[in-house]
Amino acid sequence: MNQTAALHTEDLSFDGILERIQCEWASGQVVGLVGPNGAGKSTLLRLLAGVIRPTRGRIYIRGQSISKVSPKDRARDVAYLPQQIPDNASFTVEQYVEMGRFPYRTLFGGLDRESREAVNRAMTGLNLLSFRTARLDQISGGERQRAGVARCLAQGSPIILLDEPIANLDVHYQLDILLHLQRLAEEGRLIVMAIHHLELAARYCDRLLLLHSGRVYAEGPPQDVLSERALEEVFQVKAKTYADPFGGHLRVSYSP
Repeated sequence: MNQTAALHTEDLSFDGILERIQCEWASGQVVGLVGPNGAGKSTLLRLLAGVIRPTRGRIYIRGQSISKVSPKDRARDVAYLPQQIPDNASFTVEQYVEMGRFPYRTLFGGLDRESREAVNRAMTGLNLLSFRTARLDQISGGERQRAGVARCLAQGSPIILLDEPIANLDVHYQLDILLHLQRLAEEGRLIVMAIHHLELAARYCDRLLLLHSGRVYAEGPPQDVLSERALEEVFQVKAKTYADPFGGHLRVSYSP
């Protein structure tokens, strides 16, 4: 095991859904989890976040087994955005984003100056200040999705796990979030996200983990993982891949 890896798994399996997942990711990069529906992307994220326990295998955060880390300390190390964002009428957008600072709450449950600055910074970065006092049930699904991402960013954790963070978003918000995540990686954080849009995954991720039937089909740079053979075998489509003439990013052309 590489002791410098931010996140590392050994022989990770879960209830027939995932089998023998081996991954090792350093800080300072964006990792995309790709694969068809049912491949195990969400389950892998839940395992990495400590929401569920593996039936076999181990997970390490900076060389320490996740099973030996307290929930509060784990929350400081790892922020997790699930696929479903609540629309609870009891919370405003700002109150929901503030939940990301729970691991840093003071003895009396309040937010200190650092936490308030983190919340404001996250809401500003996701263009949510105008929704500060709106209840979660009063905003659109896409706006709730942005609030969920903001909650993760406000948490300030060095590892950020996101399950479909750009789902239900208009294109300009998708690009804003992906660019924001890239900048966080450049600052030294590890971003791991499930993403369906293969071309956006190829453009904004440093590495991809391609899951197929609960197993790792391929892992590495996008141009190596998203081969024409992989697209046909895993996604069951015929496609041609080529470099974008304007930026050199991988593009995919599907054939009927």
